[in-house]
Amino acid sequence: MDVFIDLISLCKQYGPLILAVAFILWQGWVRESRLNKRIEKLEDEQRNVLLPLVERCADVIAQNTMMMERLEKALEKALEK
Repeated sequence: MDVFIDLISLCKQYGPLILAVAFILWQGWVRESRLNKRIEKLEDEQRNVLLPLVERCADVIAQNTMMMERLEKALEKALEK
């Protein structure tokens, strides 16, 4: 019974402080959850949109490089004549 009375006394004395700390912890948890969802959405966008675009650009650059090499060879042959 004394423990119960001590617990009630502590709640009366520190109740508002405990509620404030609990609210701040809850608020931080909610904010972190929202931030995590935004980060996952951005990462998905990078995987689904940007990665194929980068792959396509790499292919185009490789094709341009091959064409430039062919043009250089043709120009060298033309200059040798």
